Amino acid sequence: MTIHIISQNPYRILGVLSNSPLRERVGNQNRLAAFAKVGKEVSFPNDFATILTEKPVRTPDSIAAANTAINLDKDQLKYALFWFICGSPIDDIALKHLQAGNREKAEEIFQKKETYSSLINSGVLAFIDDDVTTGFSSLSKVIHNQAYLKELLQTLGIGNLQISEDNLADLLIAELLNEIPARELLSVCTNTIDHEIVSKRALDEPISAINAAIAVAKNADPKNPEASLAAGTKLMNSTKEQLKAVKDIAGTSSPQYQMVADNVAKHVLQCGINYYNNAPESDIESPRKAMVLQSYALSISVGQLIKNRCKENYDILKKAVDNIPPSEVAIEARKVKEELKKFCQLPDKISHSQTLLNNTKPQLQAIKKKLGYSNLYYLSLSTQVVGNALHNIIEEVNSIQNYFTSILNIINNPDGKNSANFISDQYVKNIIDTDVKPVMREAWEAMTTMDSFDMESKFKSNRYNPNRQSLKEMCESLKISTKVPASAAYSSHLKATVHTSPAQPQTYTPQRKGAPSTPTERNNDIIVGIICCIIFILTLIICL
Repeated sequence: MTIHIISQNPYRILGVLSNSPLRERVGNQNRLAAFAKVGKEVSFPNDFATILTEKPVRTPDSIAAANTAINLDKDQLKYALFWFICGSPIDDIALKHLQAGNREKAEEIFQKKETYSSLINSGVLAFIDDDVTTGFSSLSKVIHNQAYLKELLQTLGIGNLQISEDNLADLLIAELLNEIPARELLSVCTNTIDHEIVSKRALDEPISAINAAIAVAKNADPKNPEASLAAGTKLMNSTKEQLKAVKDIAGTSSPQYQMVADNVAKHVLQCGINYYNNAPESDIESPRKAMVLQSYALSISVGQLIKNRCKENYDILKKAVDNIPPSEVAIEARKVKEELKKFCQLPDKISHSQTLLNNTKPQLQAIKKKLGYSNLYYLSLSTQVVGNALHNIIEEVNSIQNYFTSILNIINNPDGKNSANFISDQYVKNIIDTDVKPVMREAWEAMTTMDSFDMESKFKSNRYNPNRQSLKEMCESLKISTKVPASAAYSSHLKATVHTSPAQPQTYTPQRKGAPSTPTERNNDIIVGIICCIIFILTLIICL
């Protein structure tokens, strides 16, 4: 379909060329008005009905509007760029061929010699054919050539009109952009001035659309997880094309693209945060759903501040996603998590560790059978159980050590020297038998239970093995058997190829409450000092 400014050009509605004498225009207007009163149509040779399928709309109102539209000199010039003009005898011949329907002959004549009028006429014909490249190129030559422009103004009878080259280019482009997409028009620009004008106007459209989409997303209830997820998803999807348009026009390093890309990233990120922080804990897929938004926000962010913020939250969610159980073990994993949650609310006692180990072992064995002992999710969950159980062992063993040390300090002599004269042999033995040994036996029993659990190699080598060895040496010093039952064979599946995930980075994002602690969060302690203490005690007893 021919662009509106040509098919319904005021000059066409009045049945004249753009430089037709005023008397011809007035005569046609009077004739049109007379025919309109009796409800009859009228046509003119300058309708060019053989090449324009759309008829000019001729009503009393449209006729009056057409006449008004070309009253000002600037408007005459604007509409003249989009309609046929007779600037020479050669044009007159060509236009007569065009009126008769002999388009090929008319085009041949227009192309014999380049003039301002031949360029305008060729440009109008090109636009009628939807040939934007040729149409725009022809008109651009006229407005950027001072000699051509001067001749055009004189032919139109508005030689005194003062208009700059930039303003005229903006006038032409603004009219075309009403009907032709900015990116399409930009692709045919060869003149620097035209390119700059179209680029600016081309950016206005997608940036405005992006800002409108952001405004809609900001209106979503931040406390409503589903509304936040929907708003973020809609913002992400609805702005992809506009963002690409800005990037294609301005370039990724331009301030325009950085500003709009970071603005989208910031609000998509916030929608993801609002969704994740408010999603019910029963929604185990919430990290994965939020990750879609966080990943996209990170991928489009440009500025370092917003990129760092996106990366922080991405890393947090990545860890949460990694902890989502595979669907085939979701039931068993949920039961283990429930046991861990209950465990974390109890005092740091070895008995609770033993309960945790006994209650989770069947579930972990079921997960292991389905996923395999080297599966990363299984190893992470099993290590989490062992790490939490080990924490209580360390706490209670170190607690009994501190208790026994305080007793020794009380019975020390005034000079601060340990001596058999001030220590009751039976009293010390009673403390060891009734207080120390039961804790050590219980600790070793729990430790041997943990031996049958699979663990991540880094945790096993750095945390578990050193504490196990320390506990073993203490038990042997106290003549407590450290023989490992056959049913609790020491696990040796894992090599040094499996590693724990890095510690969770800090961010402003609130984290879920009530979640069980991981080994890296709880086990920053170790069984310390007690070996020397036991050796010291035994030396005292031997001397007595």
